[in-house]
Amino acid sequence: MEKKGKMPTIALCGNPNTGKSTIFNALTGSSQKIGNWPGATVEKKWGKLLAKHSKGKGAAKIVDLPGTYSLSAYTKEELIARNFVVEDKPDVVIDVVDASNLERNLYLSVQLKELGANVVIALNMMDIARRRGYEIDVNGLSGLIGCPVVPLVADREEGLAELIEVSLLASEGKLASREISVNYGKDLGEEIGSLAEHVSRHAAPLAQKYGAHWVAVKILENDAEIMAKVNSQDRDICDEKLIEFVKEAEERLGEPVDIRIASLRYGFINGIVKSVLKKSPEERIIRSDSIDRLLINPLIGIPVFLLIMYAMFQGVFLLGAPLVELVEAFIGIVSVVAKGALEATNAPAWLSELVLVALIEGVGNVLIFLPNILLLFLGIAILEDTGYMARAAFVMNRIMQKIGLHGKSFISLVLGFGCSVPAVMAARTLKNEDDRLMTILVSPLVPCAARMEVFVFLAGAFFAPSVAGQAVFSLMLLSFVLIAVMGILFRKFLASGERQPFVMELPPYNMPTLKGLFFHMWGRAKMFVQKAGTFIFLVALIMWFLAGNPSGVEYGSAESYIGIAGRAIAPLFAPLGFGWEESVALLFGFLAKEVVISAFGILYGAVDEGLLTDTLAVVWTPLQAYVFMVFTLVYMPCFATVAVIRQETGSWKWAAFSAAYSCVLAWVVSLAVLTAGTLLGY
Repeated sequence: MEKKGKMPTIALCGNPNTGKSTIFNALTGSSQKIGNWPGATVEKKWGKLLAKHSKGKGAAKIVDLPGTYSLSAYTKEELIARNFVVEDKPDVVIDVVDASNLERNLYLSVQLKELGANVVIALNMMDIARRRGYEIDVNGLSGLIGCPVVPLVADREEGLAELIEVSLLASEGKLASREISVNYGKDLGEEIGSLAEHVSRHAAPLAQKYGAHWVAVKILENDAEIMAKVNSQDRDICDEKLIEFVKEAEERLGEPVDIRIASLRYGFINGIVKSVLKKSPEERIIRSDSIDRLLINPLIGIPVFLLIMYAMFQGVFLLGAPLVELVEAFIGIVSVVAKGALEATNAPAWLSELVLVALIEGVGNVLIFLPNILLLFLGIAILEDTGYMARAAFVMNRIMQKIGLHGKSFISLVLGFGCSVPAVMAARTLKNEDDRLMTILVSPLVPCAARMEVFVFLAGAFFAPSVAGQAVFSLMLLSFVLIAVMGILFRKFLASGERQPFVMELPPYNMPTLKGLFFHMWGRAKMFVQKAGTFIFLVALIMWFLAGNPSGVEYGSAESYIGIAGRAIAPLFAPLGFGWEESVALLFGFLAKEVVISAFGILYGAVDEGLLTDTLAVVWTPLQAYVFMVFTLVYMPCFATVAVIRQETGSWKWAAFSAAYSCVLAWVVSLAVLTAGTLLGY
């Protein structure tokens, strides 16, 4: 029962890829990442229920948990979900169930009910279930599972009003809910009963918090965390004794206890499903199966993937070119107007330089490429929402295994096209520590959106639109080659554990909605502009100050503070053909890769009042520009990514190693490209 004045906490739980984040965004107005693949959410997010949904019933805290198939956690993100439900005990757990895959999804539902959680089942994807010829008796399911069941189609917000109304009533204890009892049979039932009695006697606080029966079942399932909790409260039982108890139970039963428990649960679930699910009598091939014969075919699946990625990069440039020109023209007008206003008001020289150089040259040159970035994320969003990205991971599994990476690592690599931070965090979905570490170390080699801005900028300046897309696509291929090389080396020298098999759910194909695609693009545009207007402007301001001091030196010259810093590190980059200006840009690029463009705007923008791209075209050759792009692709990830690597690995050692090896690799690969290009006459 909810306490008066207390804001109820409603947790969204469920299997991966069932629509939890879609429901979360609709209920809270948030912009949580949505992906039509398992593992899109890797940490819990929370928001406040929108007033339009509460209908005067008061506020509520909504928590979006990572997807988990059961309360027996194996990976880090599953542990986050399990611990929140078990330890924090939310007022209501909305278990989001895929209506088109009822039997598998109800396994978690049964576990939640066994735990004694206050469950409301959100029967999502009803439209897909109907298309597959399924009819579900919702009331019958509610009666058999012992909790409210609300049918809905989350991406169209159908049924959301009823879901939140039922959930709020459940949080107040106003809805009937009953316990369910899985029949574990006489032999196993006696084992559970005996162990539950011992837990009640010797670990009473644990039994009171979780229930003695539930604790006993988890011990028999070899749940390491629960065993540790029992051990901490019962000094007469250590982990070894618990393991021995489980072994003795297995000998008496003649099979592993956890398998027996899972089989009996599925038997219970199978009885429910047979009672409430009716299938269309007509046999028909599901359309997704026909499409999968092409897209996940071992022979043509990879060429199809490369063709799709090539088309996406070409589209980013060909469709984005006229839009970039419009933004460029607008910023040019802003520059002229600002210069005129500053001259008319006799503004001091420092203020004119601040506005024209630090703000317009530094930040404006980053914003110019917003259309290209939005088109890139539109392409990625379409691939995600249709369900293709999960197929791409499946297709790439064979290659990933050969280069020493887990098939699921491909999910992190694809997320890396957006940002390396979530790519590193997505490694939580891997069970094996070696797989997780190697994925973390190679993920920053994928060109993120910030690096893409540098590529778009330089490719647009030095190559025709029809060739620019090919240049950027070649960088993507190069990144995959480097990932393969480093994956093989890391597997050989860093890995010590056994390889884990790759099992991944292929989600159903969906037609992307305009609302969903707009949501993706708007979220990215908002982040892009906010970052440009705050962090990048701050860094540009620092660079502007360093370029204009000490007093009396020429702005942006080799004698300025920024020039002194550049000349100090320039010898390291001289073999690559970089001057001190490029060296400074790369140095500040550690803070954020977009800052590289700002550095060029501040340093080269002062040389010529024309466009920055025209200025660079005079200073560089296309080969030099491409070598700089290669170095930017490979060298150390940004500071935020390094910090997340430290967080995920628990050690600055691996964060420092990631930064160091990528810098050495960038130098070697860039020199090789420069040498090859020179020999070929470019």
